[in-house]
Amino acid sequence: MKHVFPILALGLGLVTGFAAEASARDPVIIQHPPPRVPAVNVEPFLAAGCVRSEDTLDCSASATIQPFGCFGNTLRIDDALGGLSPRVAIAECNADAREDSAVGIVNLGCMLPQKRRYLLATGGGHFELIDTAAGFVDRFAPVTSQAEALGFAVALTTANPEYTIEINDGRDFLVDRIETTNVRKVRGGFRVRLFDMELCGCGLHPTSAVDYFVPNSGRVRVADREQVYRFTGFVCID
Repeated sequence: MKHVFPILALGLGLVTGFAAEASARDPVIIQHPPPRVPAVNVEPFLAAGCVRSEDTLDCSASATIQPFGCFGNTLRIDDALGGLSPRVAIAECNADAREDSAVGIVNLGCMLPQKRRYLLATGGGHFELIDTAAGFVDRFAPVTSQAEALGFAVALTTANPEYTIEINDGRDFLVDRIETTNVRKVRGGFRVRLFDMELCGCGLHPTSAVDYFVPNSGRVRVADREQVYRFTGFVCID
């Protein structure tokens, strides 16, 4: 869980100084349509006693899910994972990173750090926990479609899709041209555009557009990264 606190009266001179470096004009924004991704199956989690509320599953009453130690007994549904193959019911089941024994795919959060993990339904009311990038790759590679490439890039990094970018909404733009999230077939795999914000602490928290190369092997790596916008005023995120 992250908390955002605007600081309205802190460092006005610094805010003004930073803003002067931003793009002098509104950028050209290339809005790509969201990739077609099948809906994530959550029925096995509901059958196990979890209760859905938008993109979360409250599993506090599920004796089947509780032993997996999901943070707050809560699972998160990520629409970007619907294209994984083989198709499987999947939800984010994060671990409390303050525990020395915690293992996960990527680190998340600030004052309440977590490690990302995934819980998969394997049939017959049984579930499997994936808590390493290698385990995820072994389970779902090779990557053969745009929808699957999107799922790999989202699952194995801290970046997120951004399908709509609006002008004049509290952001200073640092570039003259931005493309929203898109997935392109390239030689040897796919190129996926996501966005990654610098979290934790107080500041302008720049966001970078990150292009990931997702090869058929599934071993995601950064192909390009560029800061594209930041807040217009100081914001604290814990």
